[in-house]
Amino acid sequence: MTDLRPTAAPAAFHAEQALLPQGWARDVRLQVQAGRITAVASGQAAQAGDTRLSILVPGLPNLHSHAFQRGMAGLTEIGGGDGDSFWSWRELMYCFLAHLRPDAVEAIAAQAYM
Repeated sequence: MTDLRPTAAPAAFHAEQALLPQGWARDVRLQVQAGRITAVASGQAAQAGDTRLSILVPGLPNLHSHAFQRGMAGLTEIGGGDGDSFWSWRELMYCFLAHLRPDAVEAIAAQAYM
């Protein structure tokens, strides 16, 4: 995998295919300065010094949360014997989640992220 972490030096990438806002495009050249994309152009030839890529897609942020587990506090902390396992915890978790309404999720998250 290519390291795309921000650097002070400008960088350029050439992708055979890239997923752009308007759809898939071929021969896409992407220029980056200080961690920010400064130019994107399709139908471009690779230039000397470009990092060459086969496929380029936008970064996908990880937006999932475990805040709901604060609402489960006390429900699964005490072992129930030999039958207790990850799977029994998982069943309790899904049972708990099945009864949560959006307003409860909001309240739990507000408490978790005070």
